[in-house]
Amino acid sequence: MAGVGIDDIYSREDGPDKTKVQEENTALLLEIAQLCNRPDRKTPEVLFLLGATGVGKSAMVNTIIKALCGKYFPKAKTGHGLAATKTLTLQWFKHCGIEKFELQDLQNDAFRKCLDKLPTIIDAAGKGNENSAEFREILEMVFGGFIPPGTSVAFLQDQQAEQGVGCLKRLYTSPREEWKVTKVVFVACCTQALPTQLVECLNDVLKTYDRKTGLSKFDIDVFVAITKFDLVEEQSSFEIDSQEDKKITMKDFLAREREVATHFSIDGSLKHNSIRWVSYVDGHSEDNPFIENIALRFVRQMMQPGRSKHQEENEPSPVVTTRVEMARHAERWVNETNVDVKQVLIFLFVAIFIAFLYKILSKSV
Repeated sequence: MAGVGIDDIYSREDGPDKTKVQEENTALLLEIAQLCNRPDRKTPEVLFLLGATGVGKSAMVNTIIKALCGKYFPKAKTGHGLAATKTLTLQWFKHCGIEKFELQDLQNDAFRKCLDKLPTIIDAAGKGNENSAEFREILEMVFGGFIPPGTSVAFLQDQQAEQGVGCLKRLYTSPREEWKVTKVVFVACCTQALPTQLVECLNDVLKTYDRKTGLSKFDIDVFVAITKFDLVEEQSSFEIDSQEDKKITMKDFLAREREVATHFSIDGSLKHNSIRWVSYVDGHSEDNPFIENIALRFVRQMMQPGRSKHQEENEPSPVVTTRVEMARHAERWVNETNVDVKQVLIFLFVAIFIAFLYKILSKSV
């Protein structure tokens, strides 16, 4: 669709372009509705927001709700302080957290018949810069669709503390298709250090594979949102009144963007796999078409078909069968004990011959 480019809104003044952006936002709402009604849309996308505390994940959810609903509802709880960094909570937002009766006129026309196809958003709040076996297991279980909405993460952590890592896989054995995560959105803040351990944790989880079939466990696309672009000194589209957050130069922002691209291996496709994000927060008006343009473009991208998935009509056949396992164990035993195979065969032959000879002699007696 031809229109205002996402990069354009970072460098223009408020003026005639505002009307143009509003028109594009209307077109984006209709385009998102068309994506909801795709014939191959069986279940909604499930988006998992992951990032360190204070990067703006909850504000991001509230901004998406405003852009799709037409009215600001601060439904996502924000977390600050030490307590938020110690306890992981999962907030589920079906249909992007929107109820049908909340849709305003334009949004009601677009989504009243397809609201149930808007994405589910999971906001993983309050996580520090960590790459632990416990958190990797929780991510695996959530990504795989095993953990029901509303499950207390404190309960999951208590189970791990009592039973050890691996216990969740024994507790939750039946995944649900509509709970499986389809896209992970890693949320980084331009004014905070990149949590490299958390990035590594995500990458480790997404690299896991089934030991029987050899197939990857997860067909999940990763997208990066770099928040608080309004704090960049050189931009002029987003003026804020709050002085709570420090400003950042465009040079430093671009350096953070390159760092993100390197850690996620998206150096050559940064524009297609990341977005410069601005949220409705203190200091911003709750009716800004430029902010909503970012949110609507993001939702559209999240709902577009992802990379090609490996699909099997039937259950994939195991590559590592019981016979293969037995052969491996036998080979490992031979290698570890340094036994000469020929000597073993000769010994077995002699033993069988002696047993056979003994049987014949016993009969003759």
